[in-house]
Amino acid sequence: MRRDGQAPGAGDRVRGLSDTEALFAYAHALTGQGRITTSFTVDGRFSRGSIERAVRQWTGRLPLLSLRIAGTGDGLCFRGPASGQGAEDAEGAEDVAGSGGGERLWDLRVGHGPSGDTRFALSLHPAIGDAYSTGRLVRLLLDALLGAPHTGSAGPAREALPPDTDALTYEPGVGCACGGCGSAVPGVPGVPGGPGRGRGTAPARHGLGPVPGSRADDAVTLTLTARESRRLRDWCAQRRVTAGGYLTSVLAEALARETGRGEVAVATAMSLRRRYAERTLITEPGCVQTMVGARLRAGTGGEPLGRARAHTTALCSARRAWRPARCGHAAVRRAVERAAEAGVPELRVTDAGCVDTALGAHAARVTALRTTAGHGGAGPGGSLYLSTFKGGLTLALSSRGLGEGWAARAERELCAALPPLSVLSAPVGGRP
Repeated sequence: MRRDGQAPGAGDRVRGLSDTEALFAYAHALTGQGRITTSFTVDGRFSRGSIERAVRQWTGRLPLLSLRIAGTGDGLCFRGPASGQGAEDAEGAEDVAGSGGGERLWDLRVGHGPSGDTRFALSLHPAIGDAYSTGRLVRLLLDALLGAPHTGSAGPAREALPPDTDALTYEPGVGCACGGCGSAVPGVPGVPGGPGRGRGTAPARHGLGPVPGSRADDAVTLTLTARESRRLRDWCAQRRVTAGGYLTSVLAEALARETGRGEVAVATAMSLRRRYAERTLITEPGCVQTMVGARLRAGTGGEPLGRARAHTTALCSARRAWRPARCGHAAVRRAVERAAEAGVPELRVTDAGCVDTALGAHAARVTALRTTAGHGGAGPGGSLYLSTFKGGLTLALSSRGLGEGWAARAERELCAALPPLSVLSAPVGGRP
């Protein structure tokens, strides 16, 4: 859609990619990095015809899904759909994404489970997707499939494209919710007093293991129950770390040992949706995030929680210092190429938070949901995607270049780092 609201013609330039969008586009093109796949199961068996109608309605509402990325003399741009491009048939595990006009930016696969449910897998190119977009696109697809729930407003018949953030006014964030630095927002508990409560490593966990969601190739998914997830977050908050920060530190240590390095790179996804003065314009699906990196030294002494706090502080400092580069696509590409050539082991982390909010009333019909992010081929490393659905924390870890057995070892590391059954099951702070 043009800025004047008119639909573009076949192959028309829609707009240039922002520098942050270009960063993800070049990383994906050069290394295969970053594609996001959300798998979810809906209660009920839907016919081929109903799925086809829903997909047509869904893609008609979201012009973002018909775009292609093309090179120009000065970088990358989004172009409109080529003539005849559109959604294809869906049945079983058939691909229902449009094709033609270069690499498509999304794929949707559908299949039926043995218990009468319907399983979906939505894959997004990283230049059009972030944690917010994943949940929002799933919800809009469910609106088309199940009917939009009554909210007092039917919403727009056709969504707009997110604006080019290079043209917006960046505002540095205020406050921090990392739980491990001096600028934490109110409500994050301090380190509790008393012997043995605020210090010490998380003991090995006996008799309680995360429920394995799946393991394929070098990927593994672990899920905690809602009760276990709540206790883990409380346990971490009392020790001035977040659950995501603590688990990131555990995996960074494991990656350093696996690769024989004393230092690894950790890149965390930072949403930019509330970082611009014109934030009310950024309400549509799209890529409005960046990856903020820090080098972390592993095994430098001290107990694991102390190292986790130090790692969290380093990443927090990097997030607070980040500013838009505004350097042009040629410089963005060179930076991606240099990072790929460096070959430093890297862990990429996305914490999507609670998915239920994005799904709204449709969450009751969704019986399972997980999201994974592909690591790509820039060098040895992995991607950790954290999300919470119906109170349960899911950890989806994918990897590349780490050899056979890494997924199983990483799973053991994560399970061993979690607090013991007695800690996760007992009331915290006197609460029932």
